Amino acid sequence: MKPFAFLLLFIGSLAGQSDISSSAVATSRPGTIRPLPEFGYTDGWLGADDAYSIPLTSTESLWLFGDTFVGTAETKLRNQAKTMVHNSVGISKCEQGKNCTLRYFWKAPNSPKPRSFFDTGTDELYYWPLDGFLAGKALYLSLLAVRNKPGASLGDAFGFEIVGTRLAAIDNVRTAPEKWHVGIQDLTDAHLWPGVSMVPDGKYVIWYTQVSEGEGRGFMTEMRLPRDKMAKPSGNWEYLNKDNHWVAGLASKDAMHVIEQPISEMSVRYHPSLQKWLALSPGPDFPSPRAVARFADSPIGPWSSPQTIYEFPEMKRDNTGYDKDTFCYAVKEHIEFTENKIALTYACNSMILSKTITNMNIYRPRSVILDLPK
Repeated sequence: MKPFAFLLLFIGSLAGQSDISSSAVATSRPGTIRPLPEFGYTDGWLGADDAYSIPLTSTESLWLFGDTFVGTAETKLRNQAKTMVHNSVGISKCEQGKNCTLRYFWKAPNSPKPRSFFDTGTDELYYWPLDGFLAGKALYLSLLAVRNKPGASLGDAFGFEIVGTRLAAIDNVRTAPEKWHVGIQDLTDAHLWPGVSMVPDGKYVIWYTQVSEGEGRGFMTEMRLPRDKMAKPSGNWEYLNKDNHWVAGLASKDAMHVIEQPISEMSVRYHPSLQKWLALSPGPDFPSPRAVARFADSPIGPWSSPQTIYEFPEMKRDNTGYDKDTFCYAVKEHIEFTENKIALTYACNSMILSKTITNMNIYRPRSVILDLPK
């Protein structure tokens, strides 16, 4: 996930500067409806990961980012950032034949200490966004609740721990993000991570859920809520059990192992041209050098074995600029941008914190357009 537990103490301690190279974002190709945004370093936004997207209109999408370097509008380098906030959002407007525009948002951008867009009010606990579901003017988002791991050293790439999930409900998402009314309530403890992806299924919304069995261990199952109960999940959950039946309550020991891989970030989307559901994620190995797809006839599965659809060039030894400490993750599909294609984003990071800060070619979403697998 996001390897920056103690970065707030580290920013500003590095000397030197790094040139900004052009993004590796792919341009629009035949078969796409409109191009993806380029996630440029503008208005003080200096890079992030995560990058879930939720279409708001036929041309606008909401983007959800995780740990985000921020500075002033003039700042172009991460080692000159004010700080790192734990989440930010963006609104892109992308029309066929026109350049995309993308505006970023976080709290108190002009203050000496900016804050995350979804803010806990404390530095000890913070949120990383997962997927969301739009219902009319209301948006429901799952948030991972995270804290720094006790005893972790300064700069420990994985010095964090998940303590649970929260639900963010926004009742006026059609307005500018600065005006949103955001209500946050508890969802689950650290054992369940619902909302890794969300999809509609009739009168329900299915929440793909990681069942955590310890660090790096677990599996994916599915829970669901009635669409008209999204604002009040407690007491309305159902989960898929091993007999392939929906039963009341939160997922328990008899939950179906939908995918035998603990996946903290993924996307599940339907492709009419294939008449299949596609689940995109990094491969089962960590760090994985590839993005994989699984296929199903139904959003509840059964899911096929993972099939490689893309190999991250940043992790290939024979590529210019290869660094053994770079790893890639955060694979998502953005189906609102494509027609008979796969619009995929991923992010790359470094195991060495100083490299992330000085290398402006990593740590922002990368976009590629892929043919659908045969």
